[in-house]
Amino acid sequence: MEVLVKDFPIDFVVTWVDGQDEAWLKKYNQYSQQDVLDVRNARFRDYGIFKYWFRAVEKYAPWVNHIYLVTDDQVPKWLNCNNPKITVIDHKQIVPHEYLPIFNSNAIELNIYKIDGLAEHFVYFNDDMFLNRKVKPIDFFSKRGLPRDTAGLNAIQPRYDFDYIHVNNMKIINTKFNKKDVMKKQFFKFLNIKNLELNIYTILLFFWPKFTRFFDLHYPYSIRKSTMKRVISENQNEYIQTMKDRFRSRHDITIWLVRYYALVTGNFSVRSPRVGKIYDLLTTFGEAKRDLTNGKHKMIVLNDDANISETEFDSIVKDLKNLFEKKLPIKTEFEKED
Repeated sequence: MEVLVKDFPIDFVVTWVDGQDEAWLKKYNQYSQQDVLDVRNARFRDYGIFKYWFRAVEKYAPWVNHIYLVTDDQVPKWLNCNNPKITVIDHKQIVPHEYLPIFNSNAIELNIYKIDGLAEHFVYFNDDMFLNRKVKPIDFFSKRGLPRDTAGLNAIQPRYDFDYIHVNNMKIINTKFNKKDVMKKQFFKFLNIKNLELNIYTILLFFWPKFTRFFDLHYPYSIRKSTMKRVISENQNEYIQTMKDRFRSRHDITIWLVRYYALVTGNFSVRSPRVGKIYDLLTTFGEAKRDLTNGKHKMIVLNDDANISETEFDSIVKDLKNLFEKKLPIKTEFEKED
């Protein structure tokens, strides 16, 4: 029997920033010298396609209970904030005052479970994560309310400063959980026909004494609020360290840690990695356009690339807007009247 929304509500949470907003830029520039890990033009620039995120939600997930938009004192000009299904959440409503203003996405995400009224079951989106065709509640949570996810072992392959963040998360997992015990208890979740090719990586790393890394599928995250609250509570020192970093830092932990807790405790339901696909807008833009057109995957991620020049950026923005307008031309209840 298919899970029904009436059994438990499922909320969507999405974070968004307009890096071209003058008020935001003024605030950013006061602290920009601290930004040593991010490339601002890639992390904060806006492709102007966010309204299609809402159009996709209305068309492909009309069953969603409520949408929470998390921003830094910003609201898209076209957004209908009077819609009872939308609540705009400012950083100051969930982030402790002493850490504001904050530009660290890792730190912001660690606080989303504090949103007043947020349902126990919610799906967290970055603003580059789009629904690409019809989805059902069962795509995100099992009939018993467990987050849907894919468990696979992976190895850290250091190249960027950001890779330190994988180490920080895994250090906590290896401190609190014994890999041998986990793999014994969760054997059929880590080695499962639904995991497809990820089973190969898991087999290769199965007998390694410690967890090296999990496969991070950069899709919308299915999360239970109570689990997230527990993870943050049990790792307060690491949480505080991350909050002290106004910009992303090699010292951070991330929301992925909440996923990892669910994986090692078995509190998730196995889902195929084929449910989504991540595309780099520089190197795989052609594939992304085809997926947007034919809806091959239920969820897609359109990932910015710091190597995209301003000229390329303008061209990609134009192409994306044209594609989305063809795919989702109907204005939704989430948009203001003209």
